[in-house]
Amino acid sequence: MRVNDREISALALAFQRGDQGSLKKLVAILTRPLLARAYRYTGDWDWARDLTQETWVKVNDRIQRYDPSKSFRAWLFTVHRNGCLDHLRRSWLRREVSADVDAIDRMPAPLGSGNPEIELERGEFHRRLVEALSTLSESQRLIFVRVAMEQEEQLEVARDLGISPTTVRTTLHFARRKLAQKLRSMGEIF
Repeated sequence: MRVNDREISALALAFQRGDQGSLKKLVAILTRPLLARAYRYTGDWDWARDLTQETWVKVNDRIQRYDPSKSFRAWLFTVHRNGCLDHLRRSWLRREVSADVDAIDRMPAPLGSGNPEIELERGEFHRRLVEALSTLSESQRLIFVRVAMEQEEQLEVARDLGISPTTVRTTLHFARRKLAQKLRSMGEIF
């Protein structure tokens, strides 16, 4: 659907005045180019989706700051570009993710129960879990390990990583879904 800047700015003004339907239309029209731009910054579709979602959350929170006399598209892409650049500036995140990937490979097998059959099953599940974790993106793996395995609070993880709690929840959801699919394909039943 091709929409010109004047129509987009009109939708933005309607959204600024409280029309939630206009936001839905803006999301439908502009998400694809935002995703493409975020992918060019990150080279990772999971991060691109997360950054695009974060942009829409920011737009929702900051719509009152938008100046209707200017191009909404330009304002939106500035918000998005700044989010992408902030992501790239967090180089410490990549180092932390790499450290967590190594930690997954070194995860100890579960403690024994004394029953050889149960220990064999646990060991096999552990091996499959480590293999399934390797199929996640770095961001999914980091967030899954910290929240689901290490039992950290989602808000604490979001604060530590400098991302929104919504991004943590979304990333965790997709990581769990991907892990479940992978484990099902490996013969684990969920």
